[in-house]
Amino acid sequence: MEPSTLPAEFVDEIDTIHRKRWQTLMAVDDMVGNIINVLEEKQLLRKTYIFYTSDNGFHLGQFSQAYDKRQPYETDIRVPLLVRGPSISAKSVHESAVALIDIVPTILQLANVDVPYSIDGRPLPLSSDRTDIIERQILVEYWGEGTVETYNPLCPWSAEDRLQLCTVDAACHCQDAWNNTFTCVRHLAHDVNFIYCEFKDDQNFVEAYDISNDLYQMDNIGYEILPSVRAKYSLALQNLSACVGPTCHLVY
Repeated sequence: MEPSTLPAEFVDEIDTIHRKRWQTLMAVDDMVGNIINVLEEKQLLRKTYIFYTSDNGFHLGQFSQAYDKRQPYETDIRVPLLVRGPSISAKSVHESAVALIDIVPTILQLANVDVPYSIDGRPLPLSSDRTDIIERQILVEYWGEGTVETYNPLCPWSAEDRLQLCTVDAACHCQDAWNNTFTCVRHLAHDVNFIYCEFKDDQNFVEAYDISNDLYQMDNIGYEILPSVRAKYSLALQNLSACVGPTCHLVY
């Protein structure tokens, strides 16, 4: 059965939400500008590293989901990361995958402080002469939320479904559920752009996407990939879910 699409009249609402989010960034622009001005006044800008990022992405209508952030797709898990500083060439771009957990070891390294063994991340490749893509497998995980008390009685679902954030204006497309609990490995290299996910539900559901050929993650190949490939990524998930320090840098 194909999932139902969002109603056409909800498109304007999504556009409004998107527009308001851009408008809220005006305050962030002002804040960043004030910081830059102070650093320039104190003649510190040229020797200061500035990191600019966020905590999560948002979907806005993708996959018939209205306006949230609880899915294992690129819209939700990708975030911006901009860095400027003394060793970074203007407008340079690194293609290697990084994670938010990499920021702490990066700052420690810049400060010439030893990175503790227990830190899972790795320093960012900030050097302007580093252009090769570093192969990386990054853990993505989420614990689904939903109980018999969180359903919306105005929507045609049962409380036993344990759904959450089901709004009538979004045609009762719920944003979360108890079985929206997953661990994924996001694998990137010079010739790999892949994600593999295992869900903790009654069906042990699996999703996988070759993003190199399926940019919008529309074709779930989790049950089509070779058993050996599936076993490899399942092993990677086991390691990434329990690893500490450098053992998190293994690639399967």
